[in-house]
Amino acid sequence: MPGLFTRRHFTFGLAAGAVPLASRLPFGQAEAVETAAHAAPTAPIVPKSFKAFGDVRIDNYDWLRDRRDPRVVSYLDAENAYANARLEPIRALVEQLAAELKAREAQEDASVPTAYNGYLYERRFSQGAQYPYVVRRKDEHGAQEEIVLNVGELAAGHQQYQLGSWTVSPDNRHVAFSVDFTGAREFRIFVRTIATGETVDQGIGNADSDLVFAADSDTLFYIRNEPATLRGYQVWRHQLGSNPNGDVLIYEESDPTFDISITLSGSRKVILLNISEERTSEYRYLAVNQPSGELKIIEPRRQGVIYEVDHVGDEFFIRTNLDAPDFRLMRAPQATTPAAQYWKEIVPEQPGHHLSHFKAFETLVVVDVENESGTAIRVFTLPELREIPVPRPAAIGVASSAFMDDNEANLDPAAKVLRFHFSSPVKPQCVYDFDVTTGALTLRKQDQASRWFDPNRYVLDQLSATAPDGERVPITIVYRKDMRGPGGNPTLIVGYGAYGLSLRPIFTRSVFSLIDRGFVYAIAHVRGGHEKGERWYAEGRMLSKRNTFTDFIAVTETLIAKGYGDPRAIFAQGGSAGGLLMGAITNLRPDLYAGIVAEVPFVDVLTTMSDASVPLTTLEYDEWGNPAVKREYDYILSYSPYDNVGQKSYPAMFVTAGFYDSQVSYAEPAKWVAKLRASKIDTHDLLLKTDMAAGHTGRSGRLGSIEQDAEMAAWLIAHAGRRA
Repeated sequence: MPGLFTRRHFTFGLAAGAVPLASRLPFGQAEAVETAAHAAPTAPIVPKSFKAFGDVRIDNYDWLRDRRDPRVVSYLDAENAYANARLEPIRALVEQLAAELKAREAQEDASVPTAYNGYLYERRFSQGAQYPYVVRRKDEHGAQEEIVLNVGELAAGHQQYQLGSWTVSPDNRHVAFSVDFTGAREFRIFVRTIATGETVDQGIGNADSDLVFAADSDTLFYIRNEPATLRGYQVWRHQLGSNPNGDVLIYEESDPTFDISITLSGSRKVILLNISEERTSEYRYLAVNQPSGELKIIEPRRQGVIYEVDHVGDEFFIRTNLDAPDFRLMRAPQATTPAAQYWKEIVPEQPGHHLSHFKAFETLVVVDVENESGTAIRVFTLPELREIPVPRPAAIGVASSAFMDDNEANLDPAAKVLRFHFSSPVKPQCVYDFDVTTGALTLRKQDQASRWFDPNRYVLDQLSATAPDGERVPITIVYRKDMRGPGGNPTLIVGYGAYGLSLRPIFTRSVFSLIDRGFVYAIAHVRGGHEKGERWYAEGRMLSKRNTFTDFIAVTETLIAKGYGDPRAIFAQGGSAGGLLMGAITNLRPDLYAGIVAEVPFVDVLTTMSDASVPLTTLEYDEWGNPAVKREYDYILSYSPYDNVGQKSYPAMFVTAGFYDSQVSYAEPAKWVAKLRASKIDTHDLLLKTDMAAGHTGRSGRLGSIEQDAEMAAWLIAHAGRRA
């Protein structure tokens, strides 16, 4: 499935157990103890000056950005060796947690069968398998099953193998799929004959993951990336089996602040080209039965106007913020020009409730609406627009629901049954089919966590903190009923707060390895997400970014004040843009935290946003600001974690990086750790682990991240003074 890449990474939210401060020393020894054999690495100092608006910044570690410099790998290897040595005393705990996590993840599993173009498709995992295989059978009694893609077989011999998207040709003969072999978001496209497994196309390189077949089943549309920035900027047309050198360029986006994606509409009649940046979008479309035709524009781009399009029947459906900051849903007949002046509202905006997604069918339309309580589904019939209440099973309780909008569900435009799921922090995901005609709700699948998870052992609390400006910041809290301690428990707080992406209160199985050891686990729904609508996002981006950090600090103080958190054992965790949050709070209030886990953290904000050759930079000026503008330069400089490292005490830190990460370069956490080592005046743990064979999301495969996840969990437990 195609996806929008940002400097984001949903955190591996973990939580751990309660201890007195006296025992809260790592690995049973004082943090000041450093043996000569395992001394912390020291990065060479190579000063480099950066000048802007009369300001001069001296960066001693910018040389780490050059992966061709042999000193870079030497330094990263030294940091890895040091981290492994520091973790060695808790290796038994790491192995215990890894076994626990693997036992919960590595079961046999299968998706609910999904109908598409005359076939039923399933994705399956064999017991203990890293990768799935996709099978199908004709949608008729007694049909034989065949393998569409055996990802495990394809991944054999590759250290990294991330399947991007896959799609089957309209004649059901071929499957096209994209693969990233490094984790750097550089995909190769392959086409295979399903019946024989023969490879028709050996690989189109320098591509994005998006793929769409034309109606003739012989024409494939794909996107090429700009070589340095990896910005999707060209759409190409390819004939199966032909030399890619003869492919035809059909669109090129020249504005470096926009990138492009392509998808097939719900009607399967139209190819949709989305040209977008953070706050502006433009769509063009092409009939699938006219692959050599010209792209037609829906509505020309206008700064600040975002819209998302699908096509079903003979209509376009449009989710937009035009005159509706929290978005509304519109429709426009294909027969007329589908420009904005012809859009008709069908689902109005609800201020404070973000309309985040939609799915259109021939006789109904469905929207996800998000607020601070989670996400809810609303279903409307077409054409009369009568709302059909979606039942909620009593056993679910407080939960988020979301329709399944991927290549495993809701693919038939004529469907009258909607597939969606419920989940909550204390309720494993349940997949349901909702018959909109009869109102019947049928359970189709339960997360296998139901085998080992007993919700009666846990408490789910929802409260709020008061930020410095008086804003109320929601908090979601989970803990074991029988493990609350007087004076508070060790507490892990996770946060993100960027791109309008909310940390939804859903079930995350990994956190229970730590909750079951006594930790309180808390989600801080800070500004920068959409938990309280578009305003919540706007107040956590650009020149309001500091609200994200002060919200998180307010959440921390509230959890302590209300007796959830032991003030001597508060931990925080965030990844990517959430790692920026971690870096900022350690500069602002290092005294509040006993430890920080920062995964692939975006911490060198000013340098990265000043370099237009870095992937994602030009696409994200509307998220962070453009340092070429003095006011925005000054504001970024005021909070950028790397630029604000000082000579003071910092919490213990566990920092991760991926050597092939193109969303947050390995150099950002490496530079940050090097500067922290040279600046901080404490003796607290500071670990940097760089996966030299992975990108932003870590190792491929469903078990790929377990070793590092177990190390982070064990490190948290050890720093809380508890042993499993």
